[in-house]
Amino acid sequence: MVSLLLEELVQQSEGRVDAASLVERWIQSRDSLQQFLNIRAEDFDALVQLEQGFIESEQALILGHSMHPAPKSRTGFVHEEWQKYSPEACGQTQMHYWLVAPEYIAEGTALEQAFSIQLKQEIKWHLSESELETLAAYAHYKLLPLHPWQARYLQSKVWFKSLKAKLKIIDLGEKAWIFSPTTSVRTLASFNAPWMLKPSLSVMITNSIRVNLAKECHRGEMTHRLWHSELGQSILKQCPSLKAVNDPAWIALQLDGEIIDETICIVRDQPFIPEQQVTCIASLCQDHPVEERNRFNALFDQIASQQKLNDKAQIAHDWFKTFLNISLRPLMYVYHRYGMAFESHQQNVLVELKDGWPQWLWLRDNQGFYYIEEFADEILQQFPELHDKAHAVGSKTFVDERFSYYFFGNTLFGIINAIGATGFVSEQDLLSVLQQHLFDLLKQYPESSLIQSLLYQPTLPYKGNLLTRLYELDELIAPVENQSVYIQLANPLYIKQEDALYA
Repeated sequence: MVSLLLEELVQQSEGRVDAASLVERWIQSRDSLQQFLNIRAEDFDALVQLEQGFIESEQALILGHSMHPAPKSRTGFVHEEWQKYSPEACGQTQMHYWLVAPEYIAEGTALEQAFSIQLKQEIKWHLSESELETLAAYAHYKLLPLHPWQARYLQSKVWFKSLKAKLKIIDLGEKAWIFSPTTSVRTLASFNAPWMLKPSLSVMITNSIRVNLAKECHRGEMTHRLWHSELGQSILKQCPSLKAVNDPAWIALQLDGEIIDETICIVRDQPFIPEQQVTCIASLCQDHPVEERNRFNALFDQIASQQKLNDKAQIAHDWFKTFLNISLRPLMYVYHRYGMAFESHQQNVLVELKDGWPQWLWLRDNQGFYYIEEFADEILQQFPELHDKAHAVGSKTFVDERFSYYFFGNTLFGIINAIGATGFVSEQDLLSVLQQHLFDLLKQYPESSLIQSLLYQPTLPYKGNLLTRLYELDELIAPVENQSVYIQLANPLYIKQEDALYA
């Protein structure tokens, strides 16, 4: 079946495609999924259980991206590395640390104190006497955290061997906090550490080799400064249900003034505690691996029991409306008022629940934050680096397409599908709820090309992950306009304009 489908796509293609590579990754993903299902076989019910903290939810995404042909492909991991470094296997690992001469370190921060200083202060409580003596002997050196897989990968580099021989790098090995890989695999979290860490990882995961880039570092710095500025605080006051997981600092090795991307470690906020019911939308929408239920069944059962309600169809309607109120309305406000948009797909959007109901929306991954050049004057005047250094500014046409797919085609339609799968309410009923919200928003933003396209265009743009993989596009390094292939699919919200009725 796969071969026949790809053969047809290859024949239709006008450019160079690599079907063999895609088949290889599909087989790898299939085998990986089987491995993860075997590892978690006694744990299936926990994947859709009611109570899930942040890390638990991050490691519950067994089935993966529902719109990707090879969601579990990881080219680079071998043997036991799959289990140690994969969230689906409940992997855990320490970071690997190099002690590096300061002239070979580049770093940036939006915080009051450099990350290298913070790291040295915090890690001392986790080191042995001999390790503390090494730190004291090289007091002016800086600590560079690396993913342990990446540290081994880089040891073969000529520059590493040279710097180590000159004692410009002291290899300390794996130390301190035990981290858990999150849904992205490379971002690591611990409730005991002051930060999450997002190190470069030269592993091909789905569509990209996951190496951090300098522009992403600047994006994180600038976004943190924005949210903590007077303007940013004003935006958050107007949108109290929105919260951001920022990437305020970064550190890397540099040679001859050039940053080595493969060594970049981005520092991410860690705002969560174990008791918080924070879940990424992808995990929330995931089906039970062998039963016809998902986590929404448990949520609606809890709400019905606590509030003594029998009508689960009404609960499902009300839950979805509440989610739209904490997400769609504030996101559309910052989109049209400030020209801010987010790559808010299911993996980047976190919802915090209280008594089963959505209360706050957390946005993460600054590399997917966009600023619309036609609308974002107020922000760009205060933060011109977003254009010059962070390369985070795009045209309205471009951002409309991306936001339409990520938030509507991916996240909202995914939630509608998952709630519909409970059987309490139909997908069409929930689509009607979304349509009504969009009609209300169109009254507020009557010139919005985004809302008009969502309601009155017979098709919507979708990222073609199959074609993106077939054309071997790396989304992290390709120019932003050509990172991936977009296709048009039928719009389930479509209403003929002459038939539209405004509530």
